[in-house]
Amino acid sequence: MFDPHIGLYSFIPYVMYVMGIAAFLLSIFWRPIVGIYYIIPLILLQTARYHMINLPLGKSVVDIILLGVALGLMVRGQPIFPKTPWSLLLYVYAVFTFAWLCLGSLSLHSELPFSPSDPRLADWKNYMVMPMILFLVAATAKEPRQMKVVTGLMCITTLILNRSIWNTVSGRDFSSFSYDLQEDVNGHIGYAGVNGLATYEAQIAVFLLALAACEKKWLLKLGYIVLAIFSMRCLLYSLSREGYLAFLVGCLFLGLVKQRALLVLLAVFLSMWTSLVPTAVEQRVNMTYDQRGQLDHSAQVRVDLWEEAQQAFDSRPLLGLGFDTYAYTGHVHGYKDSHNFFVKVVVETGIVGLLLFLWLLFKTFGTGYRLFRRARDSFVASLGLGLAAWVVCAAVANFFGDRWTYIQVNGYMWVLGGLVSRAWVIERGATPVALHQNAFQCSCADESEGLEPKSAAAL
Repeated sequence: MFDPHIGLYSFIPYVMYVMGIAAFLLSIFWRPIVGIYYIIPLILLQTARYHMINLPLGKSVVDIILLGVALGLMVRGQPIFPKTPWSLLLYVYAVFTFAWLCLGSLSLHSELPFSPSDPRLADWKNYMVMPMILFLVAATAKEPRQMKVVTGLMCITTLILNRSIWNTVSGRDFSSFSYDLQEDVNGHIGYAGVNGLATYEAQIAVFLLALAACEKKWLLKLGYIVLAIFSMRCLLYSLSREGYLAFLVGCLFLGLVKQRALLVLLAVFLSMWTSLVPTAVEQRVNMTYDQRGQLDHSAQVRVDLWEEAQQAFDSRPLLGLGFDTYAYTGHVHGYKDSHNFFVKVVVETGIVGLLLFLWLLFKTFGTGYRLFRRARDSFVASLGLGLAAWVVCAAVANFFGDRWTYIQVNGYMWVLGGLVSRAWVIERGATPVALHQNAFQCSCADESEGLEPKSAAAL
């Protein structure tokens, strides 16, 4: 992620580490939002976190900064878990997944997951960090200005990632497909792999298009579109079919609900895509089936895993085998992942867990979409539309693998959830400060037009 040819390269880990210490202290004793600003780049750039891994507590930098944010809120007497549209659901989901983590220990004939050294407990904790991010963003990003800073940091971090990817692939020959080409972009966001990277690029590109669709300032609109195109280019050279499909479905959603021009562009692209993309991309898409109509190895492995999962589901359909058990049992071809997150959920947590997860998915989509429809402010509306579009892309991509539990792939969705939660408060005028500001603004506008000022209650 950082250029090793830079003369000060060896000092980068120490600079990041010192900045982390400063962010932790400032979050406690000054403003908790500082910690959120600090971790926004680290959520995506896992390889940047690797630079601090050998320093004291360097492996846990995100957790420690979040702790600092929580302590800062406590010092000020502010809630760590503010009321959000997700609150009840996330509390239930956290308790459920931990209970099923214990159930998994029984299924695996291992000790209950109470030891800090238990890898399954660590996996559960890392998974729960993402909902925690939602709560802390909602608790700290209280003003539109802060929300815009968070969004801007997400865009800047994406630009850094895209530049790193482009530097890798720009000199390669894409006249024919090879798995070596995919390996070139593998690892740019850590262990999520090339498909995880492609999923992120699809999600962020659609999110940026949503921001552009609602933005009224032409300079910002142009910036969002340019960065979205850059992400599309990186997605294109990832040679990931699931990423392509997720992006196309996301664009279809945006075209149907907001930007009709996207439907035209989508139709034009689909009618002549083979002449617009590199040959390697065309070959990658077409190799799903060979000339005899047989699935390629990658697609066939998925089918084999899903058929095997059907047998596991039939044995315990209601409750499943337990949370985070799939990777610790044997499977065909020696794989540790079901290559379909929905299949993994139903095998591990049964029908009960699948319904709970689908509730979370639809709740996230619905909350964003309702905000988009009801928001009076264009920026707030764009956050709602962007979150809804993000979930659409995520749902498609997770049919082909686990892209949900990786913070570097899906962490920004939870950040958006926190921003959307705060946006609902602002839109509804639920805080005295927001009510006072809205009343003052409306009063000035009404008086300038010779009208009676509206009361705060009417807002």
